[in-house]
Amino acid sequence: MFAELLRKSTHLAGLIFPILYFFLDKPIMKVIVGSLALFAICVECAKWLFPKFRAMFFQYLKILLRSHEKQGAITGATYYLVGVFLCIVIFEKSVAIACILFIILGDTAAALVGKRWGRTKLIGNKSLEGSAACFGVCSLITLFLINPIVGTTGAINPIVCITGAFFATLTELLPLRIDDNLTVPLISGAIMQLMINYLPM
Repeated sequence: MFAELLRKSTHLAGLIFPILYFFLDKPIMKVIVGSLALFAICVECAKWLFPKFRAMFFQYLKILLRSHEKQGAITGATYYLVGVFLCIVIFEKSVAIACILFIILGDTAAALVGKRWGRTKLIGNKSLEGSAACFGVCSLITLFLINPIVGTTGAINPIVCITGAFFATLTELLPLRIDDNLTVPLISGAIMQLMINYLPM
């Protein structure tokens, strides 16, 4: 549980990007996050090109890494930065901020509640209690955080909010082969953006 809390505390550091996006415009955010995502990709490449760097990377960061990351998989942080960058590029501002917060706060709620109170197992080590926490937090994010801040011009329809929260929760629950730091924001954001663009609300 301590390791999970430590990982999630660093996960919460990612809140800096949606907070910044409330105040900065898309071109500036693309430069900031794009540069960080490129740096993270370079680090991933360096891990396998330079054995000494790889050894130092795992030595100092092993407490923050999950078992598959210690075995050489791309880190969740890299997936997260790439996911945030793609969300900013592809989606409108309110949707991008919402789906980025889904993976930060919704995923954190699912992990912590699931580990502490999860009793009803659904898929693998995922629990009904954790998924319920994820859905509740994601719904609250859009209904009571994003919409009041962006105002009527950028508000997301409540039906779109709940649908996005549902797909974020479903994506977090399913054992997909791609890291959920990438899949959760992109899939939930794509669903919300498509609904906004093509369905009469």
